[in-house]
Amino acid sequence: MSTWNSKRWSSRAAACIVVDEHRVLDPGAVCHFDLGALCYGIVLAAWDRGLGSVINGQGIMRSDIVREVANIPEDEVIMTCVAMGYPDDGFAANAVRSDREGNDAFVRYVGFAD
Repeated sequence: MSTWNSKRWSSRAAACIVVDEHRVLDPGAVCHFDLGALCYGIVLAAWDRGLGSVINGQGIMRSDIVREVANIPEDEVIMTCVAMGYPDDGFAANAVRSDREGNDAFVRYVGFAD
């Protein structure tokens, strides 16, 4: 995807939630799981209320800008962002589908009956 398309796509969000943690917690992986679960809950709640949302890494790629705009102090680490807005079903990016291998190609089920 070109830079122009990427910027055009990302600018379609009406709001963005910046998920961050205090720097002292960063070395421990447990807080990353907790924040991941929080993001998942936010996305599900948003979709349930008619808002489209996506967890994205663009806030990390340009954390300097996000930090400045959102006034995030240096002692906090930006983990990710959740962009949200009202879905535009006619937007071309929403029709993109990727070819994927079936689960049988890389998943092994142990202990489950067929």
